[in-house]
Amino acid sequence: MMDLKISQEFMLLALNDKGGVASVGSMRIRAYVIASAVLELALDNVISIADEQVTVNQALPAKQASLRAVYEAIKAADSLNFKQLAKKLVTDRGLFKETFEAVGDTLVALDVVTKDNGGVLGNAVRFVGGDQEKQQIVEQIRAELLEEGTVTAETIAMTSLLAGSHTLKNYFSKFEENDLNTKLEELRQDDTNKDIFALVDRISRTITTIIASVG
Repeated sequence: MMDLKISQEFMLLALNDKGGVASVGSMRIRAYVIASAVLELALDNVISIADEQVTVNQALPAKQASLRAVYEAIKAADSLNFKQLAKKLVTDRGLFKETFEAVGDTLVALDVVTKDNGGVLGNAVRFVGGDQEKQQIVEQIRAELLEEGTVTAETIAMTSLLAGSHTLKNYFSKFEENDLNTKLEELRQDDTNKDIFALVDRISRTITTIIASVG
């Protein structure tokens, strides 16, 4: 299986059949594309989120250059608390567009997808393909959460992103969804997973609040 980062995996699974983001529920998807970047940076200790504050811990690694727009937005907003920062990140369409294209370009470079233009005016960037990689990601989630064995923080994060963005139903049956949610609740009770659940819960709750407030 190709070793993809969280932002790459989530974007792949969030793409619709045309290689873009569907207009229905698009704000939620856009929010979680940004959230996947924030989670990736946090899990790699590039940033930290604690006591409602976001802190930049180190310079952006070269391997995460596709997340530079999100990283720089966080770095520039060091006086904002997490909720204020999240609202700025989620509602900034330009930030989404830049991140969407940058992460998509990394998938093009890996020969996972192809890039073209679509939409009514033909100027919307699309990233098409990646069906095999999508299936591999789904099977990895299924193997870790629906079978016995170790569950990584990355899989907990990815499954939480899919659930929060309402994308989980696109890849798992209703029966599987129920089992996935049950497994996540079991993992939540394990103290070793306390930090990752605290992080994904904080992000998910904040996004829900922002979406409700701006429509």
